Amino acid sequence: MKKQLCVLTFSLLIFFAGLGTVAAEEINKEFHQSFDVKEGDSLCLRFGDGNVQLIPWEKNIIDVKVRYRADVYRVGIRLGRKQDFDVEFRQTANTVYVTGKEPSSATIGFYNERTYEYVYEIHSPDYVALELDGDDGNVDIENWAAEIECRIDDGDVHLRNIVGGKTQIWGEDGDVEITKLSGDLAIEVDDGDVNLTECDMESCRVVGEDGEITISQSKGSYDLIADDGDIVMKKIEANGLNISTADGDVEVDLLAGDRLDADIKTDDGNINIDLEKRLSVSFYVSANEADSIRIAFDNKEDYKKDKHIKSGSINGGTGRLKIQTADGDVTIKERL
Repeated sequence: MKKQLCVLTFSLLIFFAGLGTVAAEEINKEFHQSFDVKEGDSLCLRFGDGNVQLIPWEKNIIDVKVRYRADVYRVGIRLGRKQDFDVEFRQTANTVYVTGKEPSSATIGFYNERTYEYVYEIHSPDYVALELDGDDGNVDIENWAAEIECRIDDGDVHLRNIVGGKTQIWGEDGDVEITKLSGDLAIEVDDGDVNLTECDMESCRVVGEDGEITISQSKGSYDLIADDGDIVMKKIEANGLNISTADGDVEVDLLAGDRLDADIKTDDGNINIDLEKRLSVSFYVSANEADSIRIAFDNKEDYKKDKHIKSGSINGGTGRLKIQTADGDVTIKERL
């Protein structure tokens, strides 16, 4: 069988070589365009597999530079008209449109493209709202003060010092890393990890599947949903906390703050909760077996226990903590 496949492969190579010549070509292109903008304007960028870097400045101008370098190899016959790399620029009354058009060619035979550099470098005032749409490219934004919407497949998203009020990210396999964001945040990813650090959020909603959700040194109201991924929260000041997972573990380290209102649910995952000494909360924990629940506090108030439930309060019980699990273990203890 292996011999037959080798013969077939060799025959196809001879066939395609007979159809046309081996073509190797280099694409080396640069584009540069500038647009006058004002408060309330937005940028709509379609960047495909390119990497995006947004750099704020004081000018009321969006300045776009695009660099693209690639080698293309082709064996066989090209069908139809070849589309070379291009960038389309357009501006309406309130929006600047930048659309990358990547090379394509229908070929009978073999076609391969190797990209060396594909970058969108954009200088813009930080008041411009962003609508970004890409595939495998990465996005890097720092010091931004307007709303951000980003849709991406396998690329990573890195945000730092964002005060735009509302930030929304949709992704698949790429990771999301955010440092020092304030306002509202919504993230939906499949297999990518989400990492949030030093954020102050009115609301934070993260929906994931297999990736890990990690939030540290942050405060706000949280709605976190995962499938197989773990959820880890460290040094968190939470007003509202809603966590739901299937097989992932949950680890939460809560600081004393305003009145806590928390619901945590898992199927098979373990749950570990650390509470700061001054935190006041009533707790209700249910599991298949009460023996899988550990409440490691000496001064529990109104403590009750039965076959599936342990409940009570700590430090007066002004907040609320409800935990439900099926097969997982639960531990609630004082933060060291």
